[in-house]
Amino acid sequence: MCSIILITGPPGVGKTTLVHKIWSKLREKNLSSRGFYTEEVRGENGQRIGFDVVTLAGKRGILSRENPADLKKRPQVGKYSVYVQDFEDLALPLLHTKDPGSERELLIIDEVGRMELFSKKFESAVRDLLRQKTPLVITIPQKGHLPLVEQLKKHPGAILHNVTKSNREALVQEITDLIEKSLIVTK
Repeated sequence: MCSIILITGPPGVGKTTLVHKIWSKLREKNLSSRGFYTEEVRGENGQRIGFDVVTLAGKRGILSRENPADLKKRPQVGKYSVYVQDFEDLALPLLHTKDPGSERELLIIDEVGRMELFSKKFESAVRDLLRQKTPLVITIPQKGHLPLVEQLKKHPGAILHNVTKSNREALVQEITDLIEKSLIVTK
């Protein structure tokens, strides 16, 4: 039985879309889940200007922007300023289990990457989840060396799926089946 499903692949291959499709299938089966995903934000000219973090319940916050209007000093990833506090305000409450004795539910985290890891509170919360054996689906970057990502890959309950354009549709059912078995076994 796996407790962590890791999804990786090159930028733009469809990791977030895969997570959406998995989540949709789980909802059809009335399996409980919570979490968040990241979404590109485009300006009027169609150019990407940043990323938002969106909860599965539809609540949205800023993760990063190319040229923040408020001119506050923020951590940078490339040309993007990372809104650490906004990210924490939205994402952190989702990472804490409601009640250790309550019904288990899947936690979806899209993603554990450089922007998100500017939040030490987020990093700590993800590490805590590993000790609690919460069933997780996490997208991770394919390249770069991030200690938490390396820890996730080495976790004994982790299964790593490398998404490609040719396998992404088949992975929807494969991962959904793994999750369904994991949630049924852990209840």
